[in-house]
Amino acid sequence: MLNENHKLAPDREQMNFGSDNNYEYRLYGEFSGQTVYEPASNGFYPEFILKRYELVSTSPPPIFKSQLSGAAQAKTTRYTIEKPQY
Repeated sequence: MLNENHKLAPDREQMNFGSDNNYEYRLYGEFSGQTVYEPASNGFYPEFILKRYELVSTSPPPIFKSQLSGAAQAKTTRYTIEKPQY
C-alpha cells in the first residue's frame, strides 16, 4: 500500500486516474514497518512511503503468459493466480 502523504502516485498527481495503466515505474521510498488495511481487497499489506518515482516505460514487455500474443496461453481460472515470467 502506498502512503502518499509525501508524494502522490503518478496518475493522482496528474489528476488523471488510471491514465498510466500498464506503465512501468521505479519507486523510491521506504517501508514504514506498519501494516495497513486496504478495503478494496479486504486485506492487510505493508505500508510503503512513496518519496519519488521515475517513469521507466510506457510500453513495458508483458510479464504474464496470458499477455503474449501467439504464445501458448497459461491456463488460469478464477481460483488460480498467474505467476509472472521473468
